[in-house]
Amino acid sequence: MPSYDLDDVARLRLQDISFFLVLMVISSFVLKLLWNGLAKDFKSLPALRFKHAFGISLLLGLAMLLILTMISGIREVLTPGAWRKQGATYQLNSPALKPERQRSLAQLRAELFRYARANEGRFPLNDFVEEIPEKLWEPPSGNGVRYVYRGGLTTNVLGQPLAWEPSSYGEATLVLLSDGEIVKLDSAELLKRMEP
Repeated sequence: MPSYDLDDVARLRLQDISFFLVLMVISSFVLKLLWNGLAKDFKSLPALRFKHAFGISLLLGLAMLLILTMISGIREVLTPGAWRKQGATYQLNSPALKPERQRSLAQLRAELFRYARANEGRFPLNDFVEEIPEKLWEPPSGNGVRYVYRGGLTTNVLGQPLAWEPSSYGEATLVLLSDGEIVKLDSAELLKRMEP
């Protein structure tokens, strides 16, 4: 796993800043050329100097940033509850995904119980066992996230949360219990069920 120190982070920041500065200079130069080309044909337009073109480019860039931020923010206002946070982005909270989410957790349940039958009723200690395919640990449209797994339980312990969707699926997530039942619980109920 790579580790970053301040030098790496500072270098990445400097690369980002220099990239946008180069883009600003290029867009300012293009704006100056276009404006001064029009100024030759329309004598009422004054000639534009580079610093003014840079200022106009900066103001237009900030205005676009403001408008795009407002557009992305209004999405939640106009459609409350329709979007869920998925890592750094948002995805549509589609009711059509619910059967797929249920089916995915049911497939994981089948493999976990198959493993438990082969191991005297004990579920795996962690979610990195060879007997269960890696793909089953990923919820649908999970973008690389995995089900949260609570290892070390047995089939004798009833009603304990065994595996559940990550918190990026919203407040109420589907939870696989140690008796095989799949229920929808919010985070408070989930924590309450895990208490001894």
